[in-house]
Amino acid sequence: MFNPPTLEDLQETRRANEKLVLKALESKPEWVETELAKTTGLALSHLRAALASLLDQGRVRRLPGTGTRAVYGLADPGLADVPATPLTEDAKRVRDYLEGRADSALYMSDQLRMTRDDVMAALSLLNAHGMITCTFVGSLVIFRLKEAQALGQEQPTPAPTTGKKKQVA
Repeated sequence: MFNPPTLEDLQETRRANEKLVLKALESKPEWVETELAKTTGLALSHLRAALASLLDQGRVRRLPGTGTRAVYGLADPGLADVPATPLTEDAKRVRDYLEGRADSALYMSDQLRMTRDDVMAALSLLNAHGMITCTFVGSLVIFRLKEAQALGQEQPTPAPTTGKKKQVA
């Protein structure tokens, strides 16, 4: 009997594909998409899904190419590869700050009165949850929250009502 893959299975496959792509991208500065598919052994659709995710995370940049071929290279926004543990208070502060705006880590640290390292740790955790995206403006990395539907995962689900009111401390 066929069991369709779960969302977790698909995410695990995407992460594994991302690692293959990153490893290949480390070997030379520019890769044409079709060469990257041959080198990694990934189907073009799987490669494009991994590249889209890596572009969204700011770990890969699309470079000017020739003709209709897409060219990619590594980009480093400075985010650590951390597990998606529960959000810290710092991560929640950064998430709230980024609501409706985009900003650099340095400016966020000034505005939130946090160290740049603490902001980067918070951004890394938010990235692990798939909540942020980044773009490059020259060498400056600009972070922003993903669309509202992506943030819906982190929203607490309301507790079932039993008729009794809960006291809030």
